[in-house]
Amino acid sequence: MGEKESKGDDARRTVVEMVTRAEAIIEGIEAAEPDGRWAMTAFSRYRLCELLEIMPYVRYDGDLGADPAVLLDEAAQLVDQIEVSIEDLSWRLALADALRTAATDIRTVRAAGEE
Repeated sequence: MGEKESKGDDARRTVVEMVTRAEAIIEGIEAAEPDGRWAMTAFSRYRLCELLEIMPYVRYDGDLGADPAVLLDEAAQLVDQIEVSIEDLSWRLALADALRTAATDIRTVRAAGEE
């Protein structure tokens, strides 16, 4: 395995960790605020899980004190830096878009709840 592949794998693992963490945070918010508005983020969040081939709603025992939108923005920046083959470019672009869309959805739903 080359150095580029290793860095790409490390970045992907970090992105998976960030998305898993953001998912767990949102799940906690959903449970605490059962008015259903967080369901509006479900499609974009599910899209992330699908692109990363991870299961949604998995148990997460790490730190849940972060802002999930910020985590997803940081993950998108990391994805932008991953070098991929031309065959995987559409996946990388779709993943970056999904991360940014999910972060925007989270901010939108949060802002609607603060009104």
